[in-house]
Amino acid sequence: MKRICSLLLCALLIFSCAGAAFAADADGTDIPTVYVVGTGAGLKVVNPDGSKRVVFPIQIPEDFIETQVKGNLDVFKKAFFTQKWDEFCVVLHDVMAPLFAEIRLDEHGEAPNGSVVDWDWGWIDGRRVGGKYPTDRFQYHYDWRMDPYKTAEGLHSYIEAVRAATGEEKVNLIGRCLGACITAAYMEKYDGEYVQNYLLYCGALYGATQCTKAFSGELYLESGGIERFTYDLELFADEVLMDLLQSAATLLRKTGGLDIAAWAVNNVYRQIYLKVVPPILSETYGTFPGWWSMVADRDYEKAKQTVFYGADMNKWQGFLDILDNYHYNVQTRTPELFAHYRAKGISLANVVKYGYQTIPVTRESDMLSDQLCRVEDASFGATAATINGTLKKSYLKTADSRFISPDKQIDASTCLLPERTWFIKNLAHKDFPDDVNHLFDAILNDPALTVFDREELPQYLVYNDSTEQLEPMNAENMDTTGRYRQSFFRALRIFLHAVRVLLERYIQAKRAGA
Repeated sequence: MKRICSLLLCALLIFSCAGAAFAADADGTDIPTVYVVGTGAGLKVVNPDGSKRVVFPIQIPEDFIETQVKGNLDVFKKAFFTQKWDEFCVVLHDVMAPLFAEIRLDEHGEAPNGSVVDWDWGWIDGRRVGGKYPTDRFQYHYDWRMDPYKTAEGLHSYIEAVRAATGEEKVNLIGRCLGACITAAYMEKYDGEYVQNYLLYCGALYGATQCTKAFSGELYLESGGIERFTYDLELFADEVLMDLLQSAATLLRKTGGLDIAAWAVNNVYRQIYLKVVPPILSETYGTFPGWWSMVADRDYEKAKQTVFYGADMNKWQGFLDILDNYHYNVQTRTPELFAHYRAKGISLANVVKYGYQTIPVTRESDMLSDQLCRVEDASFGATAATINGTLKKSYLKTADSRFISPDKQIDASTCLLPERTWFIKNLAHKDFPDDVNHLFDAILNDPALTVFDREELPQYLVYNDSTEQLEPMNAENMDTTGRYRQSFFRALRIFLHAVRVLLERYIQAKRAGA
Protein backbone atom coordinates (compact mmCIF):
# COMPACT_ATOMS: atom_id res chain seq x y z
CA MET A 1 0.00 0.00 0.00
CA LYS A 2 2.85 2.36 0.88
CA ARG A 3 4.45 1.62 -2.50
CA ILE A 4 1.15 2.38 -4.29
CA CYS A 5 0.73 5.65 -2.37
CA SER A 6 4.32 6.59 -3.21
CA LEU A 7 3.73 5.89 -6.91
CA LEU A 8 0.53 7.96 -6.82
CA LEU A 9 2.33 10.85 -5.11
CA CYS A 10 5.14 10.68 -7.69
CA ALA A 11 2.66 10.64 -10.52
CA LEU A 12 0.83 13.60 -8.97
CA LEU A 13 4.12 15.49 -8.62
CA ILE A 14 5.07 14.79 -12.24
CA PHE A 15 1.61 15.86 -13.41
CA SER A 16 1.84 19.07 -11.35
CA CYS A 17 5.26 19.89 -12.80
CA ALA A 18 3.97 19.21 -16.29
CA GLY A 19 1.02 21.47 -15.61
CA ALA A 20 3.37 24.25 -14.44
CA ALA A 21 5.51 23.82 -17.53
CA PHE A 22 2.41 23.99 -19.69
CA ALA A 23 1.38 27.19 -17.93
CA ALA A 24 4.84 28.64 -18.53
CA ASP A 25 4.60 27.67 -22.19
CA ALA A 26 1.43 29.70 -22.47
CA ASP A 27 3.14 32.90 -21.23
CA GLY A 28 4.91 34.82 -23.96
CA THR A 29 4.88 35.15 -27.71
CA ASP A 30 6.05 33.02 -30.61
CA ILE A 31 8.27 35.79 -31.98
CA PRO A 32 9.96 38.52 -29.92
CA THR A 33 7.77 41.43 -28.82
CA VAL A 34 9.29 44.91 -28.71
CA TYR A 35 7.30 46.90 -26.18
CA VAL A 36 7.63 50.69 -26.42
CA VAL A 37 6.73 52.20 -23.07
CA GLY A 38 5.06 55.53 -22.33
CA THR A 39 6.49 58.84 -21.18
CA GLY A 40 8.52 59.51 -18.05
CA ALA A 41 11.91 57.78 -18.36
CA GLY A 42 14.64 59.39 -16.27
CA LEU A 43 16.96 61.96 -17.85
CA LYS A 44 20.60 62.55 -17.03
CA VAL A 45 23.48 64.85 -17.88
CA VAL A 46 26.93 63.26 -18.17
CA ASN A 47 29.51 65.42 -16.42
CA PRO A 48 33.05 65.93 -17.83
CA ASP A 49 34.42 63.40 -15.33
CA GLY A 50 31.99 60.75 -16.59
CA SER A 51 29.65 60.90 -13.61
CA LYS A 52 25.91 61.30 -14.13
CA ARG A 53 23.62 64.02 -12.83
CA VAL A 54 19.87 63.31 -12.81
CA VAL A 55 17.80 66.17 -14.22
CA PHE A 56 14.50 64.28 -14.42
CA PRO A 57 12.55 63.49 -12.31
CA ILE A 58 12.86 67.14 -11.37
CA GLN A 59 14.14 67.52 -7.85
CA ILE A 60 11.89 70.08 -6.14
CA PRO A 61 13.35 71.43 -2.87
CA GLU A 62 11.48 70.20 0.18
CA ASP A 63 10.30 73.66 1.25
CA PHE A 64 9.85 75.01 -2.29
CA ILE A 65 6.05 75.29 -2.32
CA GLU A 66 5.84 76.71 1.19
CA THR A 67 8.58 79.26 0.45
CA GLN A 68 7.03 80.37 -2.84
CA VAL A 69 3.53 80.69 -1.35
CA LYS A 70 4.76 82.76 1.57
CA GLY A 71 7.07 84.88 -0.58
CA ASN A 72 4.42 85.71 -3.15
CA LEU A 73 1.27 85.82 -1.04
CA ASP A 74 1.10 89.62 -1.15
CA VAL A 75 1.31 89.55 -4.95
CA PHE A 76 -1.60 87.10 -5.10
CA LYS A 77 -3.68 89.13 -2.64
CA LYS A 78 -3.12 92.28 -4.65
CA ALA A 79 -4.11 90.54 -7.88
CA PHE A 80 -7.17 88.96 -6.28
CA PHE A 81 -8.59 92.17 -4.85
CA THR A 82 -7.76 94.37 -7.83
CA GLN A 83 -8.35 91.69 -10.50
CA LYS A 84 -5.15 92.88 -12.17
CA TRP A 85 -3.08 89.78 -12.69
CA ASP A 86 -0.09 90.97 -14.74
CA GLU A 87 2.40 90.98 -11.86
CA PHE A 88 1.14 87.60 -10.63
CA CYS A 89 1.61 86.10 -14.12
CA VAL A 90 5.22 87.29 -14.23
CA VAL A 91 5.88 85.81 -10.79
CA LEU A 92 4.26 82.49 -11.77
CA HIS A 93 6.48 82.27 -14.85
CA ASP A 94 9.59 83.16 -12.84
CA VAL A 95 8.76 80.41 -10.35
CA MET A 96 7.97 77.67 -12.90
CA ALA A 97 10.54 78.20 -15.67
CA PRO A 98 13.70 77.51 -13.58
CA LEU A 99 12.35 74.10 -12.56
CA PHE A 100 12.49 73.01 -16.22
CA ALA A 101 15.69 74.82 -17.15
CA GLU A 102 17.72 71.61 -17.43
CA ILE A 103 15.21 69.55 -19.41
CA ARG A 104 13.72 72.12 -21.81
CA LEU A 105 14.66 71.85 -25.47
CA ASP A 106 15.74 74.66 -27.76
CA GLU A 107 14.10 75.98 -30.94
CA HIS A 108 15.72 73.11 -32.87
CA GLY A 109 14.18 70.44 -30.65
CA GLU A 110 17.54 69.60 -29.12
CA ALA A 111 18.78 69.50 -25.52
CA PRO A 112 21.26 72.38 -25.14
CA ASN A 113 22.88 70.79 -22.07
CA GLY A 114 23.26 67.36 -23.71
CA SER A 115 20.76 65.66 -21.39
CA VAL A 116 19.73 62.18 -22.51
CA VAL A 117 17.53 59.32 -21.37
CA ASP A 118 19.01 57.40 -18.45
CA TRP A 119 18.78 53.96 -20.06
CA ASP A 120 21.30 51.74 -21.84
CA TRP A 121 19.95 48.61 -23.47
CA GLY A 122 23.37 47.02 -23.96
CA TRP A 123 23.26 43.24 -24.12
CA ILE A 124 19.92 41.67 -25.14
CA ASP A 125 18.80 38.23 -23.95
CA GLY A 126 17.55 36.44 -27.04
CA ARG A 127 16.72 33.14 -25.36
CA ARG A 128 13.24 31.63 -25.21
CA VAL A 129 11.56 30.57 -21.96
CA GLY A 130 9.39 27.47 -22.27
CA GLY A 131 9.44 27.88 -26.03
CA LYS A 132 8.24 31.51 -25.91
CA TYR A 133 9.70 35.00 -25.70
CA PRO A 134 8.53 36.78 -22.51
CA THR A 135 6.09 39.47 -23.55
CA ASP A 136 7.66 42.30 -21.56
CA ARG A 137 11.35 41.39 -21.97
CA PHE A 138 12.25 43.69 -24.87
CA GLN A 139 11.10 47.01 -23.48
CA TYR A 140 12.25 50.11 -25.30
CA HIS A 141 12.80 53.29 -23.29
CA TYR A 142 13.56 56.62 -24.91
CA ASP A 143 13.80 60.37 -24.48
CA TRP A 144 10.13 61.30 -24.44
CA ARG A 145 10.87 64.94 -25.18
CA MET A 146 12.23 64.33 -28.65
CA ASP A 147 10.72 64.29 -32.14
CA PRO A 148 9.00 60.89 -32.56
CA TYR A 149 10.74 60.50 -35.92
CA LYS A 150 14.13 60.92 -34.24
CA THR A 151 13.15 58.43 -31.54
CA ALA A 152 12.02 56.05 -34.29
CA GLU A 153 15.61 55.87 -35.51
CA GLY A 154 16.75 54.59 -32.11
CA LEU A 155 13.83 52.15 -32.04
CA HIS A 156 14.89 50.86 -35.45
CA SER A 157 18.38 50.12 -34.10
CA TYR A 158 16.88 48.36 -31.09
CA ILE A 159 14.64 46.18 -33.27
CA GLU A 160 17.66 45.26 -35.40
CA ALA A 161 19.51 44.24 -32.23
CA VAL A 162 16.55 42.13 -31.03
CA ARG A 163 16.35 40.41 -34.41
CA ALA A 164 20.06 39.69 -34.32
CA ALA A 165 19.96 38.32 -30.76
CA THR A 166 16.94 36.08 -31.38
CA GLY A 167 17.63 35.12 -34.97
CA GLU A 168 14.03 35.97 -35.84
CA GLU A 169 13.08 37.73 -39.07
CA LYS A 170 10.02 39.51 -37.66
CA VAL A 171 8.95 41.05 -34.35
CA ASN A 172 5.73 42.04 -32.65
CA LEU A 173 5.49 45.74 -31.85
CA ILE A 174 3.50 47.22 -28.95
CA GLY A 175 3.12 50.96 -28.32
CA ARG A 176 1.72 52.19 -25.02
CA CYS A 177 0.53 55.80 -24.43
CA LEU A 178 3.20 58.06 -26.02
CA GLY A 179 4.76 54.80 -27.22
CA ALA A 180 1.87 54.58 -29.67
CA CYS A 181 3.06 57.82 -31.28
CA ILE A 182 6.66 56.59 -31.36
CA THR A 183 5.73 53.25 -32.94
CA ALA A 184 3.45 55.02 -35.42
CA ALA A 185 6.36 57.23 -36.50
CA TYR A 186 8.56 54.12 -36.79
CA MET A 187 5.97 52.29 -38.87
CA GLU A 188 5.60 55.24 -41.24
CA LYS A 189 9.34 55.89 -41.52
CA TYR A 190 10.37 52.26 -42.08
CA ASP A 191 7.09 50.98 -43.56
CA GLY A 192 6.80 48.30 -40.87
CA GLU A 193 9.45 46.26 -42.66
CA TYR A 194 10.21 43.82 -39.84
CA VAL A 195 6.87 43.96 -37.97
CA GLN A 196 4.48 41.02 -38.09
CA ASN A 197 1.93 42.17 -35.51
CA TYR A 198 1.33 45.76 -34.41
CA LEU A 199 -0.60 46.34 -31.18
CA LEU A 200 -1.54 49.63 -29.54
CA TYR A 201 -2.33 49.80 -25.83
CA CYS A 202 -4.13 52.83 -24.31
CA GLY A 203 -2.41 54.79 -27.06
CA ALA A 204 -2.21 58.58 -27.30
CA LEU A 205 -1.82 58.55 -31.09
CA TYR A 206 -5.08 60.51 -31.47
CA GLY A 207 -4.33 62.68 -28.44
CA ALA A 208 -4.20 62.79 -24.65
CA THR A 209 -6.90 65.09 -23.31
CA GLN A 210 -4.94 67.07 -20.71
CA CYS A 211 -2.02 67.60 -23.07
CA THR A 212 -4.34 68.69 -25.88
CA LYS A 213 -6.31 71.17 -23.78
CA ALA A 214 -3.31 72.57 -21.90
CA PHE A 215 -1.46 73.32 -25.13
CA SER A 216 -4.52 74.94 -26.70
CA GLY A 217 -5.16 77.02 -23.58
CA GLU A 218 -8.56 75.44 -22.94
CA LEU A 219 -8.17 74.48 -19.30
CA TYR A 220 -11.41 74.54 -17.35
CA LEU A 221 -12.49 73.39 -13.91
CA GLU A 222 -15.83 71.56 -13.85
CA SER A 223 -17.40 71.07 -10.43
CA GLY A 224 -18.90 67.65 -11.19
CA GLY A 225 -15.52 66.49 -12.41
CA ILE A 226 -13.83 67.73 -9.24
CA GLU A 227 -16.28 65.77 -7.12
CA ARG A 228 -15.84 62.59 -9.15
CA PHE A 229 -12.06 63.00 -9.11
CA THR A 230 -11.96 62.73 -5.31
CA TYR A 231 -13.37 59.22 -5.66
CA ASP A 232 -10.44 58.25 -7.89
CA LEU A 233 -7.77 59.75 -5.63
CA GLU A 234 -5.62 57.74 -3.26
CA LEU A 235 -4.52 60.80 -1.33
CA PHE A 236 -4.69 59.27 2.15
CA ALA A 237 -4.02 55.72 3.30
CA ASP A 238 -6.48 56.38 6.13
CA GLU A 239 -9.95 55.31 4.96
CA VAL A 240 -11.67 57.74 7.33
CA LEU A 241 -9.78 60.71 5.89
CA MET A 242 -10.68 59.60 2.37
CA ASP A 243 -14.34 59.30 3.41
CA LEU A 244 -14.16 62.84 4.80
CA LEU A 245 -12.63 64.23 1.59
CA GLN A 246 -15.00 62.44 -0.76
CA SER A 247 -18.19 63.13 1.19
CA ALA A 248 -17.19 66.80 1.65
CA ALA A 249 -16.70 67.10 -2.11
CA THR A 250 -20.15 65.63 -2.75
CA LEU A 251 -21.80 67.93 -0.20
CA LEU A 252 -20.07 70.98 -1.66
CA ARG A 253 -21.11 69.91 -5.15
CA LYS A 254 -24.73 69.35 -4.18
CA THR A 255 -24.95 72.69 -2.34
CA GLY A 256 -23.21 74.75 -5.03
CA GLY A 257 -19.93 75.37 -3.22
CA LEU A 258 -17.82 73.70 -5.86
CA ASP A 259 -19.69 75.55 -8.61
CA ILE A 260 -18.75 78.89 -7.05
CA ALA A 261 -15.10 77.90 -6.57
CA ALA A 262 -14.80 76.56 -10.12
CA TRP A 263 -16.48 79.67 -11.55
CA ALA A 264 -14.03 81.92 -9.71
CA VAL A 265 -10.99 80.01 -10.97
CA ASN A 266 -12.31 79.80 -14.55
CA ASN A 267 -13.10 83.51 -14.55
CA VAL A 268 -9.52 84.38 -13.57
CA TYR A 269 -8.06 81.89 -16.04
CA ARG A 270 -9.98 83.43 -18.94
CA GLN A 271 -8.35 86.75 -18.13
CA ILE A 272 -4.79 85.55 -17.77
CA TYR A 273 -4.27 82.42 -19.88
CA LEU A 274 -2.51 84.25 -22.73
CA LYS A 275 -0.20 85.83 -20.16
CA VAL A 276 0.58 82.50 -18.50
CA VAL A 277 0.26 79.59 -20.94
CA PRO A 278 2.52 80.87 -23.77
CA PRO A 279 5.50 82.03 -21.65
CA ILE A 280 5.44 78.97 -19.40
CA LEU A 281 4.84 76.27 -22.04
CA SER A 282 7.36 77.81 -24.45
CA GLU A 283 10.01 77.17 -21.79
CA THR A 284 8.77 73.83 -20.51
CA TYR A 285 6.59 71.08 -22.06
CA GLY A 286 5.84 73.15 -25.13
CA THR A 287 9.43 72.61 -26.24
CA PHE A 288 8.97 68.82 -26.38
CA PRO A 289 8.00 67.50 -29.84
CA GLY A 290 7.19 64.21 -28.11
CA TRP A 291 4.42 65.87 -26.12
CA TRP A 292 3.19 67.72 -29.19
CA SER A 293 2.56 64.33 -30.78
CA MET A 294 -0.14 63.80 -28.11
CA VAL A 295 -2.07 66.93 -29.14
CA ALA A 296 -5.27 65.90 -30.94
CA ASP A 297 -5.86 67.12 -34.47
CA ARG A 298 -9.02 68.97 -33.43
CA ASP A 299 -6.91 71.32 -31.26
CA TYR A 300 -3.54 71.19 -33.02
CA GLU A 301 -3.55 74.48 -34.93
CA LYS A 302 -5.02 76.39 -31.99
CA ALA A 303 -2.36 74.86 -29.73
CA LYS A 304 0.41 76.23 -31.95
CA GLN A 305 -1.22 79.67 -31.93
CA THR A 306 -1.51 79.56 -28.13
CA VAL A 307 1.90 78.21 -27.12
CA PHE A 308 3.76 80.52 -29.52
CA TYR A 309 1.51 83.53 -28.98
CA GLY A 310 3.66 86.65 -29.29
CA ALA A 311 6.81 84.64 -30.07
CA ASP A 312 9.32 85.29 -32.86
CA MET A 313 7.97 82.83 -35.42
CA ASN A 314 11.12 83.04 -37.53
CA LYS A 315 13.05 81.71 -34.55
CA TRP A 316 10.63 78.82 -34.04
CA GLN A 317 9.93 77.95 -37.68
CA GLY A 318 12.25 74.94 -37.73
CA PHE A 319 10.62 73.63 -34.56
CA LEU A 320 7.15 74.06 -36.05
CA ASP A 321 8.28 72.17 -39.15
CA ILE A 322 9.27 69.25 -36.90
CA LEU A 323 5.82 69.28 -35.30
CA ASP A 324 3.98 69.51 -38.62
CA ASN A 325 6.09 66.74 -40.15
CA TYR A 326 4.89 64.26 -37.54
CA HIS A 327 1.35 65.56 -37.21
CA TYR A 328 0.47 65.63 -40.90
CA ASN A 329 2.44 62.55 -41.93
CA VAL A 330 1.44 60.28 -39.05
CA GLN A 331 -1.46 61.33 -36.81
CA THR A 332 -3.82 62.64 -39.48
CA ARG A 333 -2.95 59.81 -41.87
CA THR A 334 -3.60 57.00 -39.39
CA PRO A 335 -6.59 55.43 -41.23
CA GLU A 336 -4.69 55.49 -44.53
CA LEU A 337 -1.52 54.07 -42.95
CA PHE A 338 -3.39 51.33 -41.10
CA ALA A 339 -5.07 50.24 -44.33
CA HIS A 340 -1.67 50.16 -46.01
CA TYR A 341 -0.12 47.99 -43.28
CA ARG A 342 -3.00 45.54 -43.40
CA ALA A 343 -2.60 45.28 -47.16
CA LYS A 344 1.05 44.40 -46.53
CA GLY A 345 -0.03 41.50 -44.30
CA ILE A 346 0.72 43.17 -40.94
CA SER A 347 -1.82 42.27 -38.27
CA LEU A 348 -3.17 45.28 -36.33
CA ALA A 349 -4.94 45.31 -32.96
CA ASN A 350 -5.86 47.78 -30.25
CA VAL A 351 -6.52 47.53 -26.50
CA VAL A 352 -8.37 50.41 -24.83
CA LYS A 353 -9.02 51.03 -21.14
CA TYR A 354 -11.96 52.90 -19.62
CA GLY A 355 -14.22 53.34 -16.61
CA TYR A 356 -12.80 56.66 -15.46
CA GLN A 357 -13.30 60.32 -16.16
CA THR A 358 -10.40 62.48 -17.28
CA ILE A 359 -8.59 64.70 -14.78
CA PRO A 360 -11.11 67.55 -14.27
CA VAL A 361 -9.15 70.43 -15.76
CA THR A 362 -10.99 70.46 -19.11
CA ARG A 363 -14.56 70.65 -20.39
CA GLU A 364 -14.17 66.96 -21.30
CA SER A 365 -13.93 65.70 -17.73
CA ASP A 366 -17.12 63.64 -18.06
CA MET A 367 -15.94 61.86 -21.20
CA LEU A 368 -15.40 58.13 -20.84
CA SER A 369 -11.65 57.51 -20.53
CA ASP A 370 -8.81 55.83 -18.65
CA GLN A 371 -8.10 59.18 -16.91
CA LEU A 372 -5.78 60.37 -19.69
CA CYS A 373 -7.03 59.19 -23.09
CA ARG A 374 -10.69 59.42 -24.12
CA VAL A 375 -12.28 56.23 -25.44
CA GLU A 376 -13.06 57.96 -28.75
CA ASP A 377 -9.40 58.88 -29.20
CA ALA A 378 -7.70 55.72 -27.92
CA SER A 379 -10.03 53.52 -30.00
CA PHE A 380 -9.82 55.68 -33.14
CA GLY A 381 -13.48 56.51 -33.31
CA ALA A 382 -15.64 54.31 -31.07
CA THR A 383 -18.88 56.01 -30.09
CA ALA A 384 -19.03 56.45 -26.31
CA ALA A 385 -21.37 57.79 -23.66
CA THR A 386 -20.40 60.03 -20.76
CA ILE A 387 -18.97 58.56 -17.56
CA ASN A 388 -22.34 58.24 -15.81
CA GLY A 389 -24.46 57.79 -18.93
CA THR A 390 -25.33 55.23 -21.57
CA LEU A 391 -25.87 55.43 -25.31
CA LYS A 392 -29.32 56.75 -26.21
CA LYS A 393 -32.06 54.21 -26.81
CA SER A 394 -32.73 55.70 -30.23
CA TYR A 395 -29.07 55.12 -31.12
CA LEU A 396 -29.05 51.56 -29.81
CA LYS A 397 -32.10 50.66 -31.92
CA THR A 398 -30.17 51.11 -35.17
CA ALA A 399 -26.66 50.12 -33.98
CA ASP A 400 -25.01 46.75 -34.60
CA SER A 401 -25.68 45.00 -31.29
CA ARG A 402 -22.63 42.74 -31.70
CA PHE A 403 -20.36 45.70 -30.94
CA ILE A 404 -22.35 47.29 -28.10
CA SER A 405 -20.83 46.92 -24.63
CA PRO A 406 -22.98 45.15 -22.01
CA ASP A 407 -23.02 48.39 -19.99
CA LYS A 408 -24.39 50.22 -23.08
CA GLN A 409 -21.59 52.81 -22.91
CA ILE A 410 -19.59 51.99 -26.07
CA ASP A 411 -20.28 51.11 -29.68
CA ALA A 412 -17.11 49.63 -31.17
CA SER A 413 -18.53 49.32 -34.67
CA THR A 414 -17.53 52.91 -35.41
CA CYS A 415 -13.84 52.55 -34.47
CA LEU A 416 -11.01 51.96 -36.93
CA LEU A 417 -10.47 48.27 -36.06
CA PRO A 418 -13.91 47.10 -34.83
CA GLU A 419 -13.17 43.37 -34.80
CA ARG A 420 -9.66 43.78 -33.39
CA THR A 421 -10.24 46.30 -30.60
CA TRP A 422 -10.62 45.08 -27.03
CA PHE A 423 -11.90 47.29 -24.18
CA ILE A 424 -10.97 46.82 -20.52
CA LYS A 425 -13.17 48.51 -17.93
CA ASN A 426 -12.02 49.41 -14.42
CA LEU A 427 -8.37 49.90 -15.36
CA ALA A 428 -6.73 53.33 -15.16
CA HIS A 429 -4.13 54.54 -17.66
CA LYS A 430 -1.20 54.14 -15.26
CA ASP A 431 -2.10 50.59 -14.22
CA PHE A 432 -0.64 47.59 -16.03
CA PRO A 433 -1.47 44.33 -14.19
CA ASP A 434 0.20 41.10 -15.25
CA ASP A 435 -3.00 39.63 -16.67
CA VAL A 436 -2.95 42.20 -19.47
CA ASN A 437 0.12 40.39 -20.82
CA HIS A 438 -2.00 37.26 -21.23
CA LEU A 439 -4.40 39.22 -23.41
CA PHE A 440 -1.45 40.51 -25.44
CA ASP A 441 -0.13 36.95 -25.83
CA ALA A 442 -3.47 35.72 -27.16
CA ILE A 443 -3.73 38.59 -29.66
CA LEU A 444 -0.12 38.45 -30.85
CA ASN A 445 0.08 34.66 -31.12
CA ASP A 446 -3.06 34.50 -33.25
CA PRO A 447 -3.03 37.30 -35.87
CA ALA A 448 -6.45 36.18 -37.11
CA LEU A 449 -8.09 36.39 -33.66
CA THR A 450 -11.17 38.62 -33.48
CA VAL A 451 -13.33 39.79 -30.59
CA PHE A 452 -15.89 37.09 -31.51
CA ASP A 453 -13.59 34.06 -31.53
CA ARG A 454 -12.95 33.22 -27.87
CA GLU A 455 -15.58 33.19 -25.16
CA GLU A 456 -13.06 34.13 -22.47
CA LEU A 457 -11.73 37.06 -24.53
CA PRO A 458 -14.76 38.99 -25.79
CA GLN A 459 -14.55 42.59 -26.94
CA TYR A 460 -15.47 43.92 -23.49
CA LEU A 461 -13.58 42.85 -20.38
CA VAL A 462 -13.54 44.02 -16.77
CA TYR A 463 -10.53 44.08 -14.49
CA ASN A 464 -11.30 42.46 -11.13
CA ASP A 465 -9.28 44.22 -8.42
CA SER A 466 -9.64 41.38 -5.91
CA THR A 467 -8.50 38.57 -8.22
CA GLU A 468 -6.22 40.77 -10.37
CA GLN A 469 -7.70 39.08 -13.43
CA LEU A 470 -9.50 40.17 -16.58
CA GLU A 471 -13.04 38.83 -16.80
CA PRO A 472 -15.66 38.93 -19.57
CA MET A 473 -18.06 41.80 -18.90
CA ASN A 474 -21.53 40.79 -17.78
CA ALA A 475 -24.50 42.21 -15.91
CA GLU A 476 -22.95 41.38 -12.54
CA ASN A 477 -19.55 43.06 -12.98
CA MET A 478 -20.17 45.82 -15.53
CA ASP A 479 -21.01 48.67 -13.12
CA THR A 480 -17.62 49.78 -11.82
CA THR A 481 -18.38 53.53 -11.69
CA GLY A 482 -21.05 53.50 -8.98
CA ARG A 483 -18.59 55.40 -6.77
CA TYR A 484 -19.39 58.51 -8.80
CA ARG A 485 -23.11 58.40 -8.03
CA GLN A 486 -23.38 59.53 -4.41
CA SER A 487 -26.61 61.00 -2.99
CA PHE A 488 -26.59 64.05 -0.74
CA PHE A 489 -27.94 62.19 2.31
CA ARG A 490 -25.55 59.26 1.96
CA ALA A 491 -22.65 61.71 1.69
CA LEU A 492 -23.94 63.58 4.75
CA ARG A 493 -24.06 60.35 6.81
CA ILE A 494 -20.51 59.43 5.75
CA PHE A 495 -19.26 62.96 6.46
CA LEU A 496 -20.75 63.07 9.96
CA HIS A 497 -19.44 59.59 10.75
CA ALA A 498 -15.93 60.55 9.58
CA VAL A 499 -16.01 63.74 11.67
CA ARG A 500 -17.13 61.78 14.74
CA VAL A 501 -14.37 59.18 14.33
CA LEU A 502 -11.70 61.86 13.87
CA LEU A 503 -12.94 63.75 16.95
CA GLU A 504 -12.83 60.55 18.99
CA ARG A 505 -9.26 59.94 17.83
CA TYR A 506 -8.30 63.47 18.78
CA ILE A 507 -9.83 63.17 22.24
CA GLN A 508 -8.15 59.79 22.82
CA ALA A 509 -4.80 61.21 21.74
CA LYS A 510 -5.21 64.18 24.11
CA ARG A 511 -6.09 61.86 27.00
CA ALA A 512 -3.13 59.60 26.23
CA GLY A 513 -0.86 62.65 26.19
CA ALA A 514 -2.20 63.84 29.50
